[in-house]
Amino acid sequence: MAWTYVWLGVTAVALIVEFITSDLLSIWFAGGGIIAMILALCGLSWYVHLPIFIVLSFVLLLSFRKMAMRYFNKGDARTNADAAIGKEYKLLTPISLNEPGSIKVNDIIWSAVTENESDSVSEGTLVKIKYIKGNKYVVEVVE
Repeated sequence: MAWTYVWLGVTAVALIVEFITSDLLSIWFAGGGIIAMILALCGLSWYVHLPIFIVLSFVLLLSFRKMAMRYFNKGDARTNADAAIGKEYKLLTPISLNEPGSIKVNDIIWSAVTENESDSVSEGTLVKIKYIKGNKYVVEVVE
């Protein structure tokens, strides 16, 4: 009966750690702890449910963590900066060879580059934001 409480404790600790970290690492040990607790309630000896706990926890971890992470991390994180994509702005400083220009988006000055880094665009030119690359907006000249 004492092993039942041990496995209940292991399961509780694994769940608490998972809620704190949310890395999907300790949740699998909670699954192993539940099965080990059931085996302990059936009256099996500790040398039966301890190896089953260890093996089952690691099998669950190695088998399902990657799939679960893929499920929970769907899509890219959207930011407020994404709202400017497709809009037109005036270039504050020129874009020259390997030298980014700047544009003002929502009262924040951002670096701006063109897709072809050898393009030159003069100051005051109307540009349209195509996408974000790192911490810079990639722009194209509005004709």
